[in-house]
Amino acid sequence: MQGVVDNIIDELNLPVTVDIEVGNEDEHRRRLQREITTAKFGQRDAQWALRRALGQAREFVYIESPAFARTARPDGAPQPHEVDLVETIRAAMAANPRLKVMICVPRWPDFAEDKAPWARASLAHRKQAIEVLTTQDRNRVAAFHPIGFPGRATAIRSTTIIVDDVWCMVGTSHFRRRGMTFDGAVDIVSIDRSMAAGYSAGIARFRHELMAAKLGVSIPGSPATATSLWIRLAQPEAAFDAVADLLQQGGLGRCSPVWAGPTDTSVLPQTDDIADPDGSTGADFLTLFASLLSET
Repeated sequence: MQGVVDNIIDELNLPVTVDIEVGNEDEHRRRLQREITTAKFGQRDAQWALRRALGQAREFVYIESPAFARTARPDGAPQPHEVDLVETIRAAMAANPRLKVMICVPRWPDFAEDKAPWARASLAHRKQAIEVLTTQDRNRVAAFHPIGFPGRATAIRSTTIIVDDVWCMVGTSHFRRRGMTFDGAVDIVSIDRSMAAGYSAGIARFRHELMAAKLGVSIPGSPATATSLWIRLAQPEAAFDAVADLLQQGGLGRCSPVWAGPTDTSVLPQTDDIADPDGSTGADFLTLFASLLSET
């Protein structure tokens, strides 16, 4: 710790000498190292948790988020902190031919109407990310917009990611680079020790009701009043097939295929580093914030 203090004094060119003596130096050093790493790269707790969960997926992944994009865009070989979760999913699909992916996103990105360049960039990022997965296997990816009522898509404000009905994360770490590395967020990861047929009972029920709400399926008051679609959503594989069947029929008023975005060039997309920044590029923050201010 004395060495740290001396280095700080030298870097700041201070005309002082400070002698420090602490009894719990090891603890202070660990805390300082954590603060330095956090200041440089962020904590990225959601990123690390998702990398493990998505990489271990065996049956299905359900992603519901205001955005869906690559979470890293490295120049050359990625640094250890640059983790592209879209690539993690694609690799899991390649390794496991049974794995299926469901993606639920709003039709329009979560940017204000006067931030059209940002929205265009988000739409392009979403299209690119989904194509990474559909190129691996189009038949195992079902991406859709939920419809609140005919003619209007449902807005999605938070992120929910469920893996195999045994692992669930709910919060505000949205599925994109800035969501995992730049924006502050609060998330809860949960498991359920009450198992039934290989699935966590509470998480399976949560996913069942969540998908039903997004597809406009009423929760039955009794088994006798359950609809066929409600029954299909109960099991992960059947739920995927139900969404895929709806999409093949145009959504039937319950959902719609993911929109690729406008085709005109009247609005140019904002750059990746501004619309979807990486939190580790601290040296570029002043330039970034100047660009943000120019957008207001």
